Amino acid sequence: MTKGWWVILLALITFGLAPQTVHASVQRQVPTLYLHGHHGGPNSMVPLMTAAQRADHATAVVTATVDGDGQVHLAGDWPVATHRPLIKVVFKNNRTLNYHRIADWLRNVIETLQSRYQITKFNIVAHSLGNAAVLFYELRYGDVPGLPKLQRYVAIAANFNGVPGVHHLRRQHHLGPDGRPPWFAPDFRRALRLRRHFPVNQVDVLNIYGNIGDGTYWDGKVLNVSSRSLKYLLGRRLRSYRTLPIYGPQAQHSLLRYNLEVAGATNHFLWP
Repeated sequence: MTKGWWVILLALITFGLAPQTVHASVQRQVPTLYLHGHHGGPNSMVPLMTAAQRADHATAVVTATVDGDGQVHLAGDWPVATHRPLIKVVFKNNRTLNYHRIADWLRNVIETLQSRYQITKFNIVAHSLGNAAVLFYELRYGDVPGLPKLQRYVAIAANFNGVPGVHHLRRQHHLGPDGRPPWFAPDFRRALRLRRHFPVNQVDVLNIYGNIGDGTYWDGKVLNVSSRSLKYLLGRRLRSYRTLPIYGPQAQHSLLRYNLEVAGATNHFLWP
């Protein structure tokens, strides 16, 4: 074979392989997990996911259902090139108040997604008790090498420091000058002991809470001081932290999931 033919053959091989090399380099985008609260189910976070799909061209790809034994079952399809993938997380036992149990369930979900789809990072949107799963997952496993890293976290109607009638009776409405809450619920005390494990300068947080305007500074279920206690707990460890109070009848605990202001702020925070 002449020298000229060798040059032509080398060029054909080089350009022939180029598309395959580009294709192999395609990586999945960072997924956003949506996690429901106490007594929630498969439809609880659909309004927020639908808003993300309509306004920001996100795509629902997979539902991760966790049974009572902690086993994770995935349903759906996640093509590699999917734009802004959304993952719905469903706990079949939606009545447990054991924070460490639901944190372990969330870890099972994340490890399953890592094994199946090789994720290295994730975002999460949680409502109500779902936030306890996120918080205690990060407090227990946030510094474990090899696990995917939380990037952006939207907390909606979160009971970080207890619920009136369950954890405390006092209804003080003001935090201390340093953000210190007026009381510590038992799980908040546990969180304080574990906060050294929360990753430093890694997570951006948007904390959304409702004030229905009846003079008691709550969303009808969770006091605002409980939701706002997150800053005292983790403020110095977060990469960024901001709050968004929602006012009026549509700020009620369950209705926050349907609130257009909440959806818009969530989407802008996730994909600015």
